[in-house]
Amino acid sequence: SGINAEYGAICEQEMAVAIEEKDKSVQDQPRPAVYRFVQDTLDSFFTKQKSKKGDKDSNADDLIEKFTDQCNQINSAKFLGAMEHNYEESASRLAYLLLHFTQHTYIMNSILSDAYAACTNLQSRTTVFNELMRSVDWGRISIFSLGGGPAADVMGVLMWLHRFGFQTKVQAATADTCKQWEGTTNSMYKMLQFEADDDNAKPSPQQKYTHNLWKRLDGGVKYFNSNLKSPTALFKSGSKEMIAIGQADIVTLPFALSSVAEAPETSNALQCMLNAIKPGALLVYVDHTEGAQTELMNNLAYWCGMRRIYFMKEMNYSMPKYEAADILDTYAKDLDKAVPRDTKVTAIVYKKPSGYSYDRRMKMSRREQNNIKQAQIRLKKSNPDFKLFRPSFY
Repeated sequence: SGINAEYGAICEQEMAVAIEEKDKSVQDQPRPAVYRFVQDTLDSFFTKQKSKKGDKDSNADDLIEKFTDQCNQINSAKFLGAMEHNYEESASRLAYLLLHFTQHTYIMNSILSDAYAACTNLQSRTTVFNELMRSVDWGRISIFSLGGGPAADVMGVLMWLHRFGFQTKVQAATADTCKQWEGTTNSMYKMLQFEADDDNAKPSPQQKYTHNLWKRLDGGVKYFNSNLKSPTALFKSGSKEMIAIGQADIVTLPFALSSVAEAPETSNALQCMLNAIKPGALLVYVDHTEGAQTELMNNLAYWCGMRRIYFMKEMNYSMPKYEAADILDTYAKDLDKAVPRDTKVTAIVYKKPSGYSYDRRMKMSRREQNNIKQAQIRLKKSNPDFKLFRPSFY
């Protein structure tokens, strides 16, 4: 209609002005290195192992040797989902933290940042994320991660909330085949908290940042031992997993389907999960570009009534420059291959439609507006066909 055409022209004009004035916009606030947090985590685990060794060094030496072997084995795969890996041994879990935790954290942060910007119109203050933003305004959101391992995606959500200045508590739960991840992950997340022995001690920028993330996390990460290939709990109505999924504002599928997409049980488990998602909640799917998992996800999402609101078939992601690779040299220098810094993934954000209209107006902080503008400029540069969100499209 004429009104929509006029509204679209105004949006495009606003985008053009934003691009022209990009030099005047506030840059993304620098984030202290997550690599350094991973290094501190590994230092802590290896120090604890050495303290348990007694008079012999064999236990610690064996762990370091196994850790290096596991790093090389995991890093030799073409992509993470190309093989099913057993993370019951501590060496395997520590290897995963070194190789993939930081990258997966930033990918989730980037997807949410870009999706929120693509689905938000600054002029009308409207967004497809309105139910999630309502929960943010109330001060509490819930996250459920399926196949999250060390919950890197939960860390990514915390970083996204911090980046946009959203002050809210986060209840997090994850389901994974390896129950040993629970102890490792919660020990790691406790290290986000700044605790000084001296009352006069001042936290470093790194410690301030991680402590701000820790303050948003309410009670650690709750774990469920579930498997997509034998999803008995996922089929049971009223099970703890299904209740957690039904309460979640954000459900994530981080690299969970690559190795199980061909299994016949996977479709049934995913369908049960999608049906349990509450109206207005988001499903964030991220996986590798190769394989049948994305087609399976799209088909099931369509039949379960999910609406695709953000889609990047091939998202090329590189680690930010301030995440210096040499931070991890203590553990990475002897590996056959360097710690991965570049990857190509498929990223999709779905939403379960609700009865609410998309006309909620929010009070946006300057920090939030600047981050939205920067993300929109980034998307416009990398995707010339990118169009701003218009309420009439939804």
